[in-house]
Amino acid sequence: MELLKLKGRIEKAIQSRPYEYDPLNDMFGLCREYEKVDFDIAHAWNHDLRPKIAVALQAAVERSDFLAAERFNDLLYRSFLFGAPHFFDDYLQTVEYGKALDKQFYKPRRHYLKRYVDAYQEVLDGKLDFLSISMPKRGGKSQLGINFTNMLSGKFPDRSTLMEGTGDDLVKSFYLGCLEYLQTPNDYHFYDIFPESKLVQTNADTKIVNLLHKSRFPTIMCRSIDARQVGLSEATNLLYLDDCVEGREEAKNRQRLDDKWEVISGDIIGRAIEGTPIVICGTRYSLYDPIGHLQEEMKKQGKRMKIIETPALDPVTDESNFEYVREGKKVFTTQYFRDQREMLSAEQWESEFQQQPFEAKGVLFPEKSLNYFFELPVDRDPDSIIAVCDTADKGDDYCSMPIAAVYGDEVYIVDVVFDDSPPETTKPECAAALMLNKAVAATFESNNAGSYFARDVQQILTEKKYTCNIRTKRTISNKQTRIEFASDTILKNFYFKHPSTYARNSQYAAFMKQLVTYTRSGKVPHDDAPDSLSLMENELRGLVGAKVEIIKRPV
Repeated sequence: MELLKLKGRIEKAIQSRPYEYDPLNDMFGLCREYEKVDFDIAHAWNHDLRPKIAVALQAAVERSDFLAAERFNDLLYRSFLFGAPHFFDDYLQTVEYGKALDKQFYKPRRHYLKRYVDAYQEVLDGKLDFLSISMPKRGGKSQLGINFTNMLSGKFPDRSTLMEGTGDDLVKSFYLGCLEYLQTPNDYHFYDIFPESKLVQTNADTKIVNLLHKSRFPTIMCRSIDARQVGLSEATNLLYLDDCVEGREEAKNRQRLDDKWEVISGDIIGRAIEGTPIVICGTRYSLYDPIGHLQEEMKKQGKRMKIIETPALDPVTDESNFEYVREGKKVFTTQYFRDQREMLSAEQWESEFQQQPFEAKGVLFPEKSLNYFFELPVDRDPDSIIAVCDTADKGDDYCSMPIAAVYGDEVYIVDVVFDDSPPETTKPECAAALMLNKAVAATFESNNAGSYFARDVQQILTEKKYTCNIRTKRTISNKQTRIEFASDTILKNFYFKHPSTYARNSQYAAFMKQLVTYTRSGKVPHDDAPDSLSLMENELRGLVGAKVEIIKRPV
């Protein structure tokens, strides 16, 4: 209570003498003292104090009272320093304090980087398990990651941060970036912020940094994604992934992306001890890139997460999101990005600058546009239960058989067979699914070996004494055209199981993943899921003109 009364008196003194040093210094001293009582309130007061110090500093400079200006400047620095161990925004301003503006990383960019800094703060405060950041190249994401790594390391030197990136050049650059702040105390104020976290070991070959003392799992370790991990690395402070895709060429190679995700998911993620936050930064080149995979995985696990994907040009205003002043000139201006857009292909522009994976622009069945159900209508029986099967044409194709419960115009996909196993496996799978779901009719595409496949499924059903009208149908129309033509009906009238109702490793999940990533361009390895749905739509439409109206057939 006494401290609060003192605060009132100091504030009155500041109001009456805003350009005097003593009242402002007294208020800062009160902030430090009140931190013992209430941390949050004390630092809120400190943040409110800074603009007042800055005004007094500017006034002293304008009247050429440089002695007073020096005192105010020192007070302002101490105000930032007070908050720097706890607030990332304060840390960034403190560590570079006093450097020429053109030599600073953060202050010239703060107006657009602050949203990412606030997200990093949530990681620091233990409010986020996972943070994903995507922005155009040279936007400052890696430098921001370097600073956050250093801040966490200074605050918790006994813990370990593991940085993973693609290629030795990137990893080396990150390692040297961390060292720059630690090895040049005349240029940066890291040790003012964390005086006990002294640098005790570095190794350029293994790219490790140890603060306070040497450890088997160093304070900071920077490694290439392709490097061997077993027994060498651990993350208890932070797992930081930076630019996991080398560029557009790698992004276009689905196999390379899948291989990289296998390494990340199977090894690197396991380096993070339970409770360790994960941050991934990079450019969204592809739907199948590690960022997309990791976002999906974190959602499934129910992690506390935040995704920030910032395009170069705002999609509404078409203005730059990254303009700032460097050496007296505006850079990353609206015109600069518009010029880039004119020179680049739509694919390159959308992915590298707008953070839209190049497949996304042509996605035909967006996940958010589909209809979902938790249970079938309970007030009526289905008009019919039917299936359509697209048998595998090639060894790497899927046997795709959606099974639908039809209620008038509404088509509920109640089950699927979606398997790339040999026919010896998929034939009994199809027969079992037809019986389980009480299907009364099934149409098999007869192209290639489809007729023989249907014959064998029928044989299995006959042996099981189950009656289902099995027929074959040859398709002639272009597959891509057929899918495109059927898409409107599928989006309007087809209903799919809600993702919460099936296992993520189920055939239904694999079927849905292929469906929602199919693009108009057709530049996808497989199209079996959307093609089988187009066959289903065609079958239903062919029964009664252009309207889906199926009469229940007696069994």
